[in-house]
Parts: sequence; structure tokens; C-alpha cells
Amino acid sequence: MKSIALKEMQKIELDLLIELDRVCSENGLRYYIDGGTLLGAMCYEGFIPWDDDIDIKMPRPDYDRLLNMGDLFPSHVTLDAPSKNHCEYTMLKLVDNRTLLIEENKGIKKETGVYLDVLPMDAHPSDPAECEEHIRKLQKYNSLFHHSLKHFKELKESKSFVGKIKGFMYDVVYSPWTIYQKLTRTAKRFDYDSAQEVGLLVEGNPIKERFKKSWLEPEIRMEFEGYMISAPNNYREHLAIFYGDHVLNPEYYHNLPRIDSNHNHQVYWRE
Repeated sequence: MKSIALKEMQKIELDLLIELDRVCSENGLRYYIDGGTLLGAMCYEGFIPWDDDIDIKMPRPDYDRLLNMGDLFPSHVTLDAPSKNHCEYTMLKLVDNRTLLIEENKGIKKETGVYLDVLPMDAHPSDPAECEEHIRKLQKYNSLFHHSLKHFKELKESKSFVGKIKGFMYDVVYSPWTIYQKLTRTAKRFDYDSAQEVGLLVEGNPIKERFKKSWLEPEIRMEFEGYMISAPNNYREHLAIFYGDHVLNPEYYHNLPRIDSNHNHQVYWRE
């Protein structure tokens, strides 16, 4: 198989982003670039030169609609969402199925294609005490989900008979799919469109991921590799929270300190 280098991988991811933008624009769905993609748009008008992924977040109502729109994408694009038989992550992935991406994360090896992640945003409750309890439950389920992916599998494969029994019992009671459903139900408890504060509650840091919805809406369009893409209107505040105020200094534009990706993967064109 022919390997895919970073620049070519970025081009494949950009094509996925363009298709996502098209489908969202044609169907009235909201989305926003986020994380390193948003930082790249501000500082480089595109990818940070060494970045190898694209970060997208969507309001929960739009995210749930997108899950059923796979037929609106080209045939080489697959909408890969968690399911009962395939629950290794907590977000939707847009995958270019002409490619093969083999990655290992936290001891778990996966095979997919070049992808971009679409993460759902949910509502925080307005009451501080209720919000604290809401976050606590989300963190518990998220931790249990990731624990179930690796530790329970290792128990099932252990040489100890007791370990094997425990592994199979835990896998029934705490399967990734079961925990994912509980995590999602908890995250969706509060209505997104009537909330004042929202964030990425299923994956990521729900404490840090708490911001005013007005920071997002109305969206703005930012240049990314020659295309105008949706972004939060208060993108500078977003970036300062996650990366520090220093990234807002114009001296960093086209001159960010290099931080190599911690992704451990190999990428190929499928034959």
C-alpha cells in the first residue's frame, strides 16, 4: 500500500471539512472549527504546519440531525458513529474510506481511515450546584467508558480464571456501548437551545469546556486553506482559555512554538 505523508493527509482532511461545510450549509446545521484547527485559522489561515487533524464541534440538535445524513456525502465518505457493535470512541467521525489509518492510543489499536472528529456540544444547567453535580456524573461515565475499553478487555484475556470471569461480568454490566448510552443521556439532559452556557461534555474537559453560548452565535467565517469556514464569533476568548493569552499576541502568527502531534499512526491509500 502507498503511504500518505502529512501534507497529503491534511489535504484529505480538508476535503472532508469542505464536504461537511457543504452539507451543513445546505441543511441549516451549525458547526464550528475548534482546538488546533481554530488556532491554525487565526495564526496561519489554515493548518498549523505540523498538525495532523481537524477539530469540529456541533450543537447537540444539529449533531443528532447530521447522524442521519450519510447519504448526502460522496460515496467515499463514511459517517462513523458509535454503535452497539462498534463503540470505541464517543464522537462522530467523517472517514475517507479510500484510506487506511492504523492508530494506537492508550494501548488500544484501531483501524479506520483518514478522518475528522465531530464532537457534540451540550448544555450546562444554570444552577451552580446542579452544574457541579452534572459535571461530576459526566466525568464518572467518561472515565468508566475509557476504562471499559482497555482494562476489562485485559481481564477477559488474562491467564487467571477469576480475572477472566470478572472481565466477562464487567463487560456485560459495563460494556462501552452501555456506558456510552448513559454518558450521552446524561449530557443531553438539558436543552441546548434554551441554555446560557454550553460545552463539550461527552468528551474532553467539562469544567474547562463551559462557556457562554453567545460566544458561538452568530457564527463568523474564517479563512482556512483558501476556504471560508464556520468559527465561533468570540474565537479569541476560546483560544485564550485553552492555550493561554500568549497565543493572541500577533508575534505568534505564522510563528507558533512547534509542538509535535502525539498521534501514533500509520496512514495509507487502500488498494
